[in-house]
Amino acid sequence: MAGGDQSKPGDVTIWRNFLRRYRFTNNIKQAALADDLGVTQAMVSRWESGAVSPAAAMQDRIRALAGASEAMASPLVGWRQHVAAQPGMAAVVNADGVIETASRGLARELELPRGRIEGQGIGSLFAGDLVSLYNTLIAKGFFDGALESVESADVYCFARPRKNRDIGPVHGLHWPHRAEDNRVRWMLTGARISQTDFESLRRELGGQAELTAQD
Repeated sequence: MAGGDQSKPGDVTIWRNFLRRYRFTNNIKQAALADDLGVTQAMVSRWESGAVSPAAAMQDRIRALAGASEAMASPLVGWRQHVAAQPGMAAVVNADGVIETASRGLARELELPRGRIEGQGIGSLFAGDLVSLYNTLIAKGFFDGALESVESADVYCFARPRKNRDIGPVHGLHWPHRAEDNRVRWMLTGARISQTDFESLRRELGGQAELTAQD
């Protein structure tokens, strides 16, 4: 099978998460990634769905393209540093809704240094959809390990007016990660999308978010 092989479940999960994070934090469409890697969009979709993982040679090509080390492919190694370095919107959020780690991209969008974002609650920086999403995660047991992943279509609005500017429509991908204290954190990523794509995604998701439960 070109570009993929039958791999252990753990390998499939690692590459599914890594590829999704890479695309979302860098605002790259599946078709563009497929073109860069010399495979079909259908193959990228199969990797991200967890059907198969990339073959060994393709894993090396993906790491080279993403500038990722062997360790970076694992969600358990260097994860906070990885989030902080992202050029797109990304954050680590705890069960109390406090942002523990903010990406370079999120700091740019908020026009604040990371030091003024980290330690702040979601509700003190954002209003509307992102706060609603946090409440949904709480209600659905996200921080108790009940969900595997969440895909969302949100409008990011600032809690306080910021030069009459909000971030606007965002395609989000979110997953749980157990931190150093063995408690679940919310790994948040988001990429700007057009209003048309936002409306289409809302229809596809059947609302603001699609939640995938743990098996």
